[in-house]
Amino acid sequence: MKTISTLIQEGLELLSSHKVESPHLDCEIIMQHVLGVERSFIIMNHADQVPMEKELLFWKLTKKRAERYPISQIIGNREFWSKNFIVNQHVLDPRPDSETLISTVLKYYPNKKQRLKIADFGTGTGCLLISVLSEYKYAIGIGFEKSLEAYKVAYQNTKKHDLLSRAKIFPSSWTECRGSFDLIISNPPYIKRSKLKDLQAEVQKEPRIALDGGIDGLNCYLSIFPILKKCLKKNGFAILEIGEDQNDIDKIIPSYELAFQEYVYDLAGMKRCIVVKRT
Repeated sequence: MKTISTLIQEGLELLSSHKVESPHLDCEIIMQHVLGVERSFIIMNHADQVPMEKELLFWKLTKKRAERYPISQIIGNREFWSKNFIVNQHVLDPRPDSETLISTVLKYYPNKKQRLKIADFGTGTGCLLISVLSEYKYAIGIGFEKSLEAYKVAYQNTKKHDLLSRAKIFPSSWTECRGSFDLIISNPPYIKRSKLKDLQAEVQKEPRIALDGGIDGLNCYLSIFPILKKCLKKNGFAILEIGEDQNDIDKIIPSYELAFQEYVYDLAGMKRCIVVKRT
């Protein structure tokens, strides 16, 4: 049997040869997952021997990482907004950049005791809706997810975070949205179709339906804006994540009887969210 440190070193060499960006960290994460321990255990007990069945599992998962599967898909979870979410190949990986959207919600709704009614368009893992509801204990939310497989993941995460009483996930498109909402949030697909082939190998392992924003990257926004006009309350806000292909999207908002509020920048200084309201 080999030790924890030996296996991590050998795994690091394999991942490095396949140009994986953070080979040592990824090997540690895989080892934590295989042994069911915290990172501190790996550090403190690096000379411990790993049982053969655990070693075989370590190599199986490390080889998947070498094939450029995202680490979250391999271990089945990802942290977002200090919470842990179930992840698989049917949903987009929750990303730190998307936490900008949660911060923006807190800016626009500073009273955490508000009884907000929230809709999440294209909910995926449910990480946005669940994170917002965790901040507003009296809020309720609805998530719309047309992918049946992604819907199942969102439901699992809603159950995992004990929010089934305040959040309902519907296996349908946001075009089916009815009623009126104080807040509408979304991280829709926004990458230009021509750019999909240039994405990182890991990103290309994620569901295309969650990435493809159409020829100009605007397809989903042009679908969402009419729904905002119909379903957003008079004083409500919509906070939508955007990418580099939506830099001038504010110019088309007035034609939908919506008012542009602002762009919100992420920690890297990139436009990350757009805030709009009903006119």
